[in-house]
Amino acid sequence: MATLLGAALVAAPVCVAAAQGGHDAHAAHGAADGQAAHGAHPAPAPAAPEAHGAHPAPAPDAPAHDHEAMQARAEQSDLPVGVDEHLGAYVPLDTVFTDSQGRETTLGQAMGAPTLILPVFYTCPNVCNILQGAVARVLPRVSLTPGQELRVVSISFDERDTPGTAARSKRNFDAALGQGFPPEHWTFLTGSRESIARTMDALGFRFQRMGDDFAHPVVVVAVAPDGKIVRYLYGSDFLPFDVTMAATEAAKGTPGLSVKRVLSYCYSYDPEGRRYTFNILRVTGFTVLGTIALLLAVLLAAGKRKRR
Repeated sequence: MATLLGAALVAAPVCVAAAQGGHDAHAAHGAADGQAAHGAHPAPAPAAPEAHGAHPAPAPDAPAHDHEAMQARAEQSDLPVGVDEHLGAYVPLDTVFTDSQGRETTLGQAMGAPTLILPVFYTCPNVCNILQGAVARVLPRVSLTPGQELRVVSISFDERDTPGTAARSKRNFDAALGQGFPPEHWTFLTGSRESIARTMDALGFRFQRMGDDFAHPVVVVAVAPDGKIVRYLYGSDFLPFDVTMAATEAAKGTPGLSVKRVLSYCYSYDPEGRRYTFNILRVTGFTVLGTIALLLAVLLAAGKRKRR
């Protein structure tokens, strides 16, 4: 009874909030992600004629980046794209990266405090910019001490990104921060294919190169100063409360609730529309059962008091 009550009372409000907030697309990522092969990593891309670290310029008639279409293509091809939550596991703090000023640093040195890790690539014209923009907007409204209680680290999963592309991205989002969050506490990293693979595998972040682009999930990972993974925030719509809770849990090193697993109970796959839709019957059932379980628990407690 306790298990049923807990599941109902936790799942129902989370599901309803997600549905009202327009998070059906994020839940689609979460539910589909559970089917991704654990430990899979994208195969090395064929060598490009451009020098290493240079991004080829798109052709004038090249199609625009379409994140949802690429996710669908990856799913149709049975490619492992998504997030395998590794709550309680650790990121490798000794992994070596290069920051936006060209200085070599380890992931641990870039963190040093409760940290939000953003897996992105700096030439992404779509969701990566939206994700980082959302974080830049919310950081000034978070009542935590920058650098001590909260840091942010963007990590490019494209080994072709350079300190130059990282610096351009940092300038853009430093400007978006305004005066509310010191930019020195948001680090932009690039690294080798080996460093990227090691870190993304630890995070459970599965992506696939598709030509000069990528199919990838959209997620922020909250990590404790010792590298323990404590929470995943999906999508790109955050409130100050979301970030505050994630950072607070990271400070304690206590893994939080897996929102993805809760949402997987709230959505059903529509094979015709090839998307996940909010399952109102399932959520209503959980709510009703939870209410019944709560009433029974109250009645049992009242009965015991009377017998005393």
